Amino acid sequence: MSRARTGIRRAALLLVACILAAACGGSVQVSINSGTPPAGALAVVIGGLPAGTSGDVTVNGPSGFRQRLGSSATLSGLASGIYTVVAASVLSGTAAFFPQPATQQVTVGNGTASATVTYGSSQPFALALQAVASGLAEPVFLTSPANDTRLFIVERAGRIRVMQGGTLLATPFLDIASLTTTDGERGLLSMAFDPAYAANGRFYVYYTNSAGNITIARYQVSASNPNVADPAATILLTIPHPSFSNHNGGLLAFGPDGMLYLGTGDGGSEGDPSGNAQNLNSLLGKLLRIDVSGAQAYAIPPGNPFAGQPGRRSEIWASGLRNPWRFAFDNTDGTLYIADVGQDQHEEIDVVASATGGLNYGWNRTEGSACFGAPTCDMQGIAQPQLDYRHDANGGCAVVGGYVYRGSAMPPLRGRYLYSDLCSGWLRSFDFRDAAAEQLDWGITIPGNVLSFGTDAQGEIYVLADPFTSSGSGKVYRIVQRNTP
Repeated sequence: MSRARTGIRRAALLLVACILAAACGGSVQVSINSGTPPAGALAVVIGGLPAGTSGDVTVNGPSGFRQRLGSSATLSGLASGIYTVVAASVLSGTAAFFPQPATQQVTVGNGTASATVTYGSSQPFALALQAVASGLAEPVFLTSPANDTRLFIVERAGRIRVMQGGTLLATPFLDIASLTTTDGERGLLSMAFDPAYAANGRFYVYYTNSAGNITIARYQVSASNPNVADPAATILLTIPHPSFSNHNGGLLAFGPDGMLYLGTGDGGSEGDPSGNAQNLNSLLGKLLRIDVSGAQAYAIPPGNPFAGQPGRRSEIWASGLRNPWRFAFDNTDGTLYIADVGQDQHEEIDVVASATGGLNYGWNRTEGSACFGAPTCDMQGIAQPQLDYRHDANGGCAVVGGYVYRGSAMPPLRGRYLYSDLCSGWLRSFDFRDAAAEQLDWGITIPGNVLSFGTDAQGEIYVLADPFTSSGSGKVYRIVQRNTP
């Protein structure tokens, strides 16, 4: 007999029993075994770390179960099955601690199973900068196509340079200097390769045109030379930004959902005089999300929070941003990090699950976690930053967001988000665990003004800086592990 028919029969028996009980003036208790096994538990014991240092253990199980732990805990209410416990190395100060075992499988049944992770060995761990390219004019971005060893470096004046085999090629991959200007904060600001670049040759650029308007364009690699692009462009989106030359945002990047995300500034000047960031009928001061997979310019993806609503732009994914110069997705769990440049006192980094749309990050009601321009303000409905630092305490002026390290060269750094500041040049990181940011300063001063970070196809992270002492003085540094005695 099928499960469905068995269920119907049991329900019928229960109904008859209840009717008989009512008729006879008595009561009947019926117990039906649903066949669902009782839930189990898993006790995870984490030890061997210095006091105050969290471990990094992830438990994966049936039906997509995933739980990340920093300390010992017992997970209850688990379905029966096999659970994989994966432990990663962690940092405590300048020492890296390594777990044993790194991976183990535990079978959870009716009782309480157990898994023990011991951080039993450590070694010194520090970071350094390794120069990989020089002679660049304001390098503002770096990226690579998937499974490609080349580096593509964006110069603000309108050129994309190719670095291949350690050599900076003389011929630009793309040159749109005639289409843009470097007035104020304008210029060619970033690029992104299509996730299917190996098959379709498409890539996208974010620049301000000669009138100052934000422009998103699609290009394609030439058919004859993989190091040169076809100059023909398809303009996907133009956002008016004519009044002021600052706060242009500047990044476009594909999210884990395959959609293209764009970070736009509030329109410029100070204090957002036009109120763009809080205006849902404006594309300025926003994080936008569009679908560029089709033949048309772009489409509105399903799930955009304001799609089809009168007086609200369907492209908007999040609002209340001042100048999100750089943002990044963690390519392991999809977490979104937005580094939003502040104005007078505060710099902020917002951290949220990438599938969470419709958030308001507060500008110009708030700057960082504080009210802007007034001692009090209405905080209702505002998503608070995960990290907020003040200019006066940190010597900074504009946060420069980086990436979560997911490369293979430095395992202890995995899972840490690296960032810097345009004016201070320090290198810092934090590990976002269970809504807590565990911070670390690496004791490095990056030469020049930090303009951006970048990643290659292997997940290694680079930082781009320019001291502006002469034309073509910009450099690219790879972040590497420093040799220690």
